[in-house]
Amino acid sequence: MPAAGDAQSGSDLQMVSFEEEETKPTVGELPELKSVPLEEIQPAPLDVQDVLTAVQASYPLLTSAYLGRNVATGENISAWGNFDLKLKGSSISRPEGFYETYRNAVSMEKPLFNGGYLYGGYRLGEGNFAPWYGERQTNGGGEFAAGVGVPLLKDRNIDKRRAELFKAQLERQRVEPEIRAQLIDFSRVATIYYWDWVAAGQARTAQQGLLSLAQERVQNIQRRIELGDLKSITRINNEQLIASRETKLIEAERKLQSAAIKLSLFFRDPSGEPLLPHDSLLPGSFPDQVLPTEADLADATDAAIAASPLLAEMDWKIRQTRIDLQQAENSLLPKLDAQLYASKDVGEPTSSKGDKTPFELELGLFGEVPLQRREAYGKVTSTQAKLQQLSVKRQFTQDKTVAAVQDAVSALLNAHQRIRRAEQNVRLADEALNLARIQFNEGDIDLVELNIYEQATTDARLIDISAKADFFKAMADYRAALNITP
Repeated sequence: MPAAGDAQSGSDLQMVSFEEEETKPTVGELPELKSVPLEEIQPAPLDVQDVLTAVQASYPLLTSAYLGRNVATGENISAWGNFDLKLKGSSISRPEGFYETYRNAVSMEKPLFNGGYLYGGYRLGEGNFAPWYGERQTNGGGEFAAGVGVPLLKDRNIDKRRAELFKAQLERQRVEPEIRAQLIDFSRVATIYYWDWVAAGQARTAQQGLLSLAQERVQNIQRRIELGDLKSITRINNEQLIASRETKLIEAERKLQSAAIKLSLFFRDPSGEPLLPHDSLLPGSFPDQVLPTEADLADATDAAIAASPLLAEMDWKIRQTRIDLQQAENSLLPKLDAQLYASKDVGEPTSSKGDKTPFELELGLFGEVPLQRREAYGKVTSTQAKLQQLSVKRQFTQDKTVAAVQDAVSALLNAHQRIRRAEQNVRLADEALNLARIQFNEGDIDLVELNIYEQATTDARLIDISAKADFFKAMADYRAALNITP
C-alpha cells in the first residue's frame, strides 16, 4: 500500500492527530515506513494481539517507562551512599619558623542507620609545638583513637539520610503501577487504532463494491440502449455514478492509509522500527461481538478500583509524603547528642611529664535548640497540606475510575444494540436492492432510483462497520477502565 505523509505525534498518553490530505500520497513521501506484505509477517491476517505484543516489546514510550525502574534503582543506590564509610586524611607541615611542626592524620567515619556514627583514627604530631598547642603533639608512635556518637532526641528515629533512603525505596515500588498505567493506556490507544484500520479497510471494500455495481452494468446498459429499451442519457448517468463512486473510493483509500500510518506507531518490528501494515494483513471481517457477563458488569466498578494503578501510585506517593512529615516533625525536636571518645598514645613519650601516655576516655553531651523553629513549623504545615492534597486527588481519581467504568459499560451496551439494528438494516437494504434490480431490468424504475437503493445498501454496510468498530473500541475502553493489563 502506498505510504502517506508524515505523522505528527501529540502527547505521550494521547492519540496522535493527523492532517487529512487532499491528494493521494505516494510511496516516496514516507520512505522510512515499511509496507509489510502478509507473507513477511505471519501466515494469517494481523490480529489485535499481534499489535499489543509489538507494543509491549518495542513501543518507544513504553520502553522509556520501563527505564523508570533503572532510574528508581539508581536513586535507591544513591540514597544508600549517605551511609558509606568515609576515609579522611591530612598532612600539615611547618618546616620554617620558631615552632617547627609536622602533623599527619588519617581517620574513618561510618554513619549508622540509627542516626549516629562510628569513628576511628590515627594521628602523629612531631616537632616543637607551642605550649598552647600541646594537644597536637603525640608520643613517638602516634595516637590511636575511636569514638561513637548517638542522637538522643532529634534524628533518633528518623533523619535526612534515612528519609531519603525510605523515599527512594518507596519510589521503586511507586514506579511499577506507573509503568502498568502507561501499558494499559498505550494498549488501549493501539487497540483503537487497530479497529479504526480494520474498519477503514472494510469501508474501502464497501466503496469498491458500490463502484463495481456501476462498472458491471456498463455493457448491459449499452446493449439495452441499442435495443431501445433505455434512453441514451442512462449511459451518461451511469458514467457519472462511476466517477462519483471512484471519488469516494479514493477518499476511502486515503482514510485507510491514514489509519495504517497511525497503527504503524504501535505496530513495530523487534528493533522498534514502525511498520506500515500492508493491505493483505487486513482481516476479512470483524470477530463475534461478545459482551461481558452480567456478573462481570455488576462487579466492574469494584474490580476497577481494586486494580487501579493510578490509585496504587497515589498510595505510594502518600507514603512518601508521610516520611517527609515525619522528618519535618523530627526537625521540631531539640538536638541532643551523646558522644564517647577514647584515645591512646603509643611509642616513646615526648613529654617528661608523661601526660600523653595514659589511656584517655571522654564523654560529652551536645545540645542545640532553635528558639523559634519557624522553618520546622513551616515544613510541617506544608507537608500536612500536601497530604491533604493527595487525599483529595486520590478521592477524585477514584471517582474518575468509577465514571470511566460507567461510561465504558454504557458505550459497550449501546454499541452492541446498534450492531443488531445495523445488521437488520443491512438485510433489509439487500432485499430492497435485489427487488430494485429486478424492477430496473424490467424497466419499472430508472437508474436514478436504482442508485438510491445501491447507495442505501452501501450506507447500511458502512453503518454496520462503524457500529462493530465502535463495539470493539468500547471494549478497549472497558478493559482499560477496569485496568486489565494486556
